Amino acid sequence: MSKVRVRTADQPLRRLVVPAAALSLSAAFVVGATGVSAQDDGIDGTWTVDTTRGSIDEGTSTFVGFRVAEVLDPGGDVVAVGRTPDVSGQLDVAGTVIESFAIEADLTTLATDNNFRNGAIQRTLATDQFPTASFVSTEPVDLGEIPPEGEAIAVSVPGTLTIKDISQDIVVDLQAGRGGDTVAVVGAWPIEFADFEVEMPSAPIVVSVEDSGDLEWQLFFTRGGEMGADDMADDEAADDDMADEDMTEDEAAEE
Repeated sequence: MSKVRVRTADQPLRRLVVPAAALSLSAAFVVGATGVSAQDDGIDGTWTVDTTRGSIDEGTSTFVGFRVAEVLDPGGDVVAVGRTPDVSGQLDVAGTVIESFAIEADLTTLATDNNFRNGAIQRTLATDQFPTASFVSTEPVDLGEIPPEGEAIAVSVPGTLTIKDISQDIVVDLQAGRGGDTVAVVGAWPIEFADFEVEMPSAPIVVSVEDSGDLEWQLFFTRGGEMGADDMADDEAADDDMADEDMTEDEAAEE
């Protein structure tokens, strides 16, 4: 595993802006949640990404994905949408404070409605080398108050986004809400693909592909779990340390 490169020295923190439609969408998810009222016990504790509810085909499950505009011949202007339901992560809350938030998406199962495009996406993301993408918060966030069930709240979370082992410090402006035993979080990030060394694939049918698009995620959390956000960050740091040690040993062997 190569060492993570962090592009932060000469760049300001970038912010994720959630489309206005996401607010009503999040509220609908929360209102539709079932289970014991979260308000009875507050929301203190660890909340784990739930991948068992809903359908990826219907857009009602947990997912991480992307949108990008294309021009096809034949086909004309289209918007390619790819998603993976294979997402892990946790949200740790104490009182009104989000102590940590982390998600990791399996890019090897990222899929669109076209198998040829799917193969091109896997190649351009080099998922054989970099099978996952992640976001890990870098500091606690105080919500001020916990909104009533069925209502969405806007929250800005600073953290690190990593794709292809290239990391950028950003601030994500999310919409979140709760209902029953579920916390829902939605967001969309305007991405410049070149920032993460992602080259747009080409094909005879493809006239052009935009060099920017949107990352998006819809996450459902339920109580419980074993790995918290801090643990995920520690694991990533441990992987980097092991990679550095391997590189040092290889260099020593060559000498």
